[in-house]
Amino acid sequence: MMNKIRRHFSLLLLLGFLTCLVPMAPACATALLASGDKTADGAAEALPVDELGRSTPRGTVVGFLEAIGKQDFEKASQYLDLQKIAESSRKTRGPELAQNLQALLDKGGWFFPSSMISNERDGKKEEENIEEGVDQIGELRGSEGKKVAITAQQVEKEGSKIWLISSATLEQIRGLTEESAGSEPTINSILPAFLIDLKWFGAPAGHWIAMVVLLALSYLSCWFVVAALFELLKKLWTKKCSVSGTHFLDAVRVPLSLYLSVWVFAYTTMWMGLSIIVRQHMAQLNVIVAWSAIALLLWRLIDIFAEAAQRRMTENGRFFGFSSILFFFRRIIKIVFGIVLLFIVLDNLGVDVTAGLAALGIGGIALALGAQKTLENFIGSLSIVIDQPLHIGDYCKIGESAGTVEDIGMRSTRIRTNDRTLITIPNGDLSNQRIENLARRNRFFVNKKFQLRYDATSEQLRLFTNKTEEMLFNSEHVTEEGFPVRYLGPGTDGHMIELFFYINVSDVNEYLRIQQDLMLKMMDIVAEQGLYYIIPSQTMLPAVDQRGIDAGVHAAPQASAVQDDQ
Repeated sequence: MMNKIRRHFSLLLLLGFLTCLVPMAPACATALLASGDKTADGAAEALPVDELGRSTPRGTVVGFLEAIGKQDFEKASQYLDLQKIAESSRKTRGPELAQNLQALLDKGGWFFPSSMISNERDGKKEEENIEEGVDQIGELRGSEGKKVAITAQQVEKEGSKIWLISSATLEQIRGLTEESAGSEPTINSILPAFLIDLKWFGAPAGHWIAMVVLLALSYLSCWFVVAALFELLKKLWTKKCSVSGTHFLDAVRVPLSLYLSVWVFAYTTMWMGLSIIVRQHMAQLNVIVAWSAIALLLWRLIDIFAEAAQRRMTENGRFFGFSSILFFFRRIIKIVFGIVLLFIVLDNLGVDVTAGLAALGIGGIALALGAQKTLENFIGSLSIVIDQPLHIGDYCKIGESAGTVEDIGMRSTRIRTNDRTLITIPNGDLSNQRIENLARRNRFFVNKKFQLRYDATSEQLRLFTNKTEEMLFNSEHVTEEGFPVRYLGPGTDGHMIELFFYINVSDVNEYLRIQQDLMLKMMDIVAEQGLYYIIPSQTMLPAVDQRGIDAGVHAAPQASAVQDDQ
């Protein structure tokens, strides 16, 4: 229980940390948008760059939010299309419209998250446009749930094309303002006055505090609801289905709680009337957390399906044939999900992902030229996975090395030798080597030759071969085919006998045990028939110098003569 509480507390701390970082994203996004406009391509460099960042719909939204966050409504009015307002009244009417638009946004309106707003000079593609040169960037909420689209329109000003909040949207602001006149956001009726007057990042401090509290409450409430529902499902599942169903529910619980909490948090903050500045900053975090929850769900589902496939193949006795493919592709899919999630997060933080992908493509060519060995190992790993010359757990002989395969990675394969050392072989080299997979043997070959003494009679030899053959065929592990015991005729030292048969086991230790038992039984048969094994031997005679022999022969009489004289 304490581990669960600690895990959820760590998750809330992570969300809080991301919440603190999110307010800095608009400034970074503005800088990235400006730099992206200057360096996107040759055609973009030829076009003039708007100093206020209004070259794209996303830049217009970011700039407008920055301006109202600083309470600079005069600057905020420069993001509005005031062409239908008399030029004489634009100076006063523009800031007023910007202030009214902020009030409507605070009372339930919203801008789309940055990733959903086009960052192209020409806006969205034609099939996604409401009409040519017009993009929808958000919505306002009127009385009785009436929704009004906030649109951005491309206009030409001083020889350049910029995006402004459309005059059609501004025309509806007046009516919506009158409808909502006198109503205050719900959150303001709860907070003390000093938390409303104190501003953080252009929004009341109390709204930021309420946002953190609602974030924690949304996740905890969703987690408890999902946990209670899943506990009920577990009881029903275990009665009708296998335990794998409960494992599935445990894996889905956290990502589902995260995803639901995003929607609960978004609607709660809108209903409470939190400032648009707070909610727009959190919109990016909401999208990031939602995609992270989806990625976590897919990540866990991959493991669940892989484990289910592993169990199924193990039951059918085919796991060792597909284990390498299973582990390899599970790792590849996880890496792909991780890369996709990274691009989604970067896109929501304002990074120009399309430009990054283009640069990645150009850099990929240079990287491929400089990383030929890495690519060779990767292709080698693919060939190993597809051809399947070895699997994890196999005992193999590769070149001069022999051992058990512990891991087949994307770059190399690791083998544990009998000396317990670990050998790492690059897959590019491994795919070109001769691989002898000793674990693929379905039976072991026994071929032994020995000699019996020459004093054995033909009747003894005949009885010996018959009894030994009968003993082998009576064993359940020996194949009943061929001619297992053969008399090859006289040898150099005795009668030559050959054993030639197969033991039907695949485990080497079991093979050695059965072979030992058969050899001991054969020794008993040799003893019963009064036979003896021949042990080849050699006699070594030292070579002596002839002069030494002669000297020894002549020296002996002299010694004898001396003794006689004495």
